[in-house]
Order: sequence, then structure tokens, then C-alpha cells
Amino acid sequence: MRYLNLGTVPSTYSQAVYHALAESMATGSEPVLVTVSPEQPYVCVGYHQLASREIDRDYCEQQGIAVGRRMVGGGAVYLDHDQIFWHLLLPSYTGTVDALYHEILKAPVLAYRKMGVAASHRPVNDIVVGPRKIGGTGAAQIARSTVIVGSILMDFDIVAMSRVLRVPSEKFRDKMVQSLDEYMTTVRRELGNAAPSREDATHLLVQEFAAALGQDIHNGFLSREEWDLVEVYAQKLFDPDFVYQGERGLVQPGVKILGDVHLYEGIYKAPGGLIRLVFRTRQDVFDDVALTGDFFITPMDISKIERFQQKLVGQPVDDALVARAADELLKQITIWGVTAENIRQAFLNAQALETSTLSSR
Repeated sequence: MRYLNLGTVPSTYSQAVYHALAESMATGSEPVLVTVSPEQPYVCVGYHQLASREIDRDYCEQQGIAVGRRMVGGGAVYLDHDQIFWHLLLPSYTGTVDALYHEILKAPVLAYRKMGVAASHRPVNDIVVGPRKIGGTGAAQIARSTVIVGSILMDFDIVAMSRVLRVPSEKFRDKMVQSLDEYMTTVRRELGNAAPSREDATHLLVQEFAAALGQDIHNGFLSREEWDLVEVYAQKLFDPDFVYQGERGLVQPGVKILGDVHLYEGIYKAPGGLIRLVFRTRQDVFDDVALTGDFFITPMDISKIERFQQKLVGQPVDDALVARAADELLKQITIWGVTAENIRQAFLNAQALETSTLSSR
């Protein structure tokens, strides 16, 4: 297995590297493992999220905090140098998602345990210490590669995380800080002064990945061509046009909601993640629709979700219609832990959005 220890790199590179490697990986290539940390804090939204509904864009811009979008599902996260990212790229994988996580997450779990942290895998893709989460992971098919990403959480800035997210009130933000403190943990929180160094933690992680995959590790370097591709993805993933893609009239500036035009948002927490259905209606007909959330889909084909959205546009606003369209969607792709009934429930939970909540861009 090829191992790339990139150390500390600019924030945009820390997200771009696995996208670049996935695109350049050929069929039959050996697996690649990357460890890396960002120089500067940044925010990254999941591929299926509506960024303007998840993050406080104005605050991030005022504070100089970059915002990117990854081509892996999941939720919006605050990332900084206290997290050691790991990226595992497999040239071909034909098993189930559950089996993938079951096999691969043995490595970070055992690495945590060798540090002295009593970690375990909580299906589908969380790593926990008792009731507290110490790591989320994600997977996606990018180009010809199966990519699994995660991190060793040495420490975490809960207040910073709560500040970059968009919330309805400061009272809600205070509650978020309390909840994060209760349900998250880190290596330093668990071990205090006995916490290993970053270098030792990284070494343990790499050893356990080698054992889990049954492969010898050899150190490698990014080629000039790979670095060039990293540059391309660093620009793309953090380009506002890409980060705020798919938002159209649903969250655009100056959208005036008049008379027979109304904007709604419905949220439902399914086992596989949060579902957010944002839609605009005109004279009780769907005028625009966005199905978003912190979920993961297989195969990674966003066009199927776009067809679901377009199938509703021009049709009467009706939960049975939403359920039928969702059922058709889930015959074409798998949204992990999400059913057609869950999407219907998000629709039924919809509430009107005030015009003043629309972000200005």
C-alpha cells in the first residue's frame, strides 16, 4: 500500500488531495493511504447539502474562514490542525457499504485503543467512546476509486464549530455548544497529559491500516501531475459557485415571495442522516425543489436526485406524489438509512420560511 504522509498543508489542499488521487487512480492500482492536517481552520459541507442553510456565510467571510464542498456526503464540519485526517483510496471494491465500514474502521478503532482510548465502531460509520462520538467517517465512489475518509480527533474547538453553523437564535447556539460538549470527545479529553503526540498517533493509525488491509506499507510522494490535479481541485472545491451550487431561487438574494408564491423547508432526521426538503410553490404547484441533507448515496450519481426534483416541478403539492417520486428515486440509488417515507415525512414537516431569512448573495 502506498502511504503519503503530507503533514500540514494549506486548508484547501487537505480536502483536495483525495479527490485528485481518486481521479488519477487507475484500475488495478495499489491502495493509497493519506494522512494530512490543514494549516488554517475551514468549514466543509457535504456534497448533498444546501450550504446557505447550513453555515453562517457572512461570519465565515468576516473571519476569513474558507468554506468548501467535498464530493462525499455527510454534514457540515469545522476542520482544523487538531484533527489528523486520513484518506483511504481503494481501486476497486465490490462489497456492501456495511461490510466496507466494518472492515476499514477496525484500523482507527484499534489505533485509538492502543493510545488508551476505549473506542468502538457504532454502525453505520461512527466511532464512539461510550455515548460520545470521537469520529465520523464518510465514503464515496469518485472516478474509479472507492474513497473512505475520517480523522483522528486529537482536540476539537466546540465553540468555533457552533459559531460557523447557521442557527435560528443565540439561545439555540448555546444549546448546541452544550450538546456538542455532552456528545463529543477527543483524545486529549480522554487522556489528558497522557495523550500521544501527533506523530505517535499517526504512526499507530498507519500500522493498523496496514494490518487491517493485510498489506505492507511503503512511503511515497505526490508526483508533479498529482500536485497539479490537487491545485485544480483546491480551486474547484472552494469556489463559491461550487460550494453554493444548486441553490437557484430557493436561497438567492432579493427573492421576493409574493401572493401566491411561498417558500417552505421540511426537515426529518432519518437513521441515515438529516433530510432537508426545501421547495417553492406557486398557486399550490411545485415551482422549485431541492432535496438535500447530510446523507450518503450509492452510486454517487447526483443526476438521480436532480430528476427527482424535476419530477415534482409543475405538479400539485401533494405528499402522495412526493412519496411516489421518492420511491422511484430509491429504486435507482441507495440513500443509506433513508426511505421514501422519510422523504415524505420531511415534506409533511415543512414550514413556511420568512422572506427575511433568505441570505443575500
